[in-house]
Amino acid sequence: MFFKSEKYFLVADVGGTKTALAIIDIEKNILFKKLYLSHEIKHFTDTLIDFLQMPECKKYKIKSTCIAVAGPINAERNYARLTNLDWTIDTNSILVRTQLHKVLLINDFEAIGFSIRTLKNDEYVELTNLGRNSSGTTAIIGAGTGLGICILPYTNYTDFKSHEQIKIPMSSEGGHIDLPININDKMDVKLQSYLIQKKLYKDAEDVVSGRGIINIYKFLLTQKVKHNNKIKLEISKAHDEEKPALITKYALEDKDVLCIRTLELFIKYYAKITKNLALTTLCSELILAGGIAPKIVSALQDLFVDEFVQHDLENMRKILERIPIIVITNQDISLYGALNALKT
Repeated sequence: MFFKSEKYFLVADVGGTKTALAIIDIEKNILFKKLYLSHEIKHFTDTLIDFLQMPECKKYKIKSTCIAVAGPINAERNYARLTNLDWTIDTNSILVRTQLHKVLLINDFEAIGFSIRTLKNDEYVELTNLGRNSSGTTAIIGAGTGLGICILPYTNYTDFKSHEQIKIPMSSEGGHIDLPININDKMDVKLQSYLIQKKLYKDAEDVVSGRGIINIYKFLLTQKVKHNNKIKLEISKAHDEEKPALITKYALEDKDVLCIRTLELFIKYYAKITKNLALTTLCSELILAGGIAPKIVSALQDLFVDEFVQHDLENMRKILERIPIIVITNQDISLYGALNALKT
């Protein structure tokens, strides 16, 4: 294996908002990392070359890279187009223009999937009191700039060296499913009608994501919900990428009714989609990833779990009540997963 002769690797987590490039060693130590705003990147290969030419990188001999991308990868794994940006990644361009010998493209949620078997206790918190159960299928869902879903199906395959069970993640575009709307819930129907009228609604990601928080907030502005004028003015003046954090901040601080209601609705739909994923996969554990969940853990522990276990059928409710739910808190997890993907 090429790993025997290599000590250092380039790993990348290319998201809709931020892109992280890092040099990592075989023991998962991040030796150097640089963050970029994704919308400022024009050509990914140029950015990669600039990164490799930095003094902090030039001292390491790098032959292999794994790039985790927030978007679908083609069957040959040599081309990716980001879902929420207008630029692409082409492995042929990277191989021709750099000294790299191996370039692996994976979906960003595949990277999270590859990280699960080496996940440490201090890299997550549990929302339930059931303890982890990775013996069966693991389902992963995460809201951030967009909404991602990944499945690690049960397998009997065992690594011959570590004797660990190895699960190969299945990437998906599950974040683009339809939003689960209850026609008997007036607020559900009103929200859907508002989003369609404003041409803001195409799929679940338009509600369960960073921009989804903004969409819910704007909808509630039309519903005569009590709102502090000073907070309203601050949010209105903020850039779009800053608004979700402001809304959740004032909700968690219990300072504004409209912000609280926005966060409650966001969590409600997040839990509904997650419930559907759990029942579809019959997973033995459910993992929340992405950039939003770690920031709202205190709210998730009550609201999310309560909504997640709701079902009209008692036998389905019992299945849901037995599923452990954890939140990944380490934001470098995709970089570790990229390294594990190279190993695998």
